[in-house]
Amino acid sequence: MLLSLFGTHSLPHLNRQPKASPTLTVFPPSSEELATNKATLVCLINDFYPAEVTVTWKADGTTVTQGVHTTKPSKQSNNKYAASSYLSMTADQCRNRSAFTCQVTHEGSTVEKSVTPATCS
Repeated sequence: MLLSLFGTHSLPHLNRQPKASPTLTVFPPSSEELATNKATLVCLINDFYPAEVTVTWKADGTTVTQGVHTTKPSKQSNNKYAASSYLSMTADQCRNRSAFTCQVTHEGSTVEKSVTPATCS
């Protein structure tokens, strides 16, 4: 009887919260930055749980690795996580593509948000 009593407790799971998929917002470069022939796209990744995410930037469907910086997820006040990813390039490189996509994989599901080079003008 004592064994079954202790065997039914699963305390580590009592504090687990449900899985939450991230929401994405992609911001274009500022006009001030473009005036210096630089362009940084910003992808905000919010409200996900658990904390592990994989971020991939794509230009016209092709994965881009150069100029990418992604922050470590940080816990928000709602106990979910947030992170940011940045894609930096020259303004000309930004204008010469038809689309940029921030793709986030979380718990086996993928969410993505795209912007067009019109944001680089």
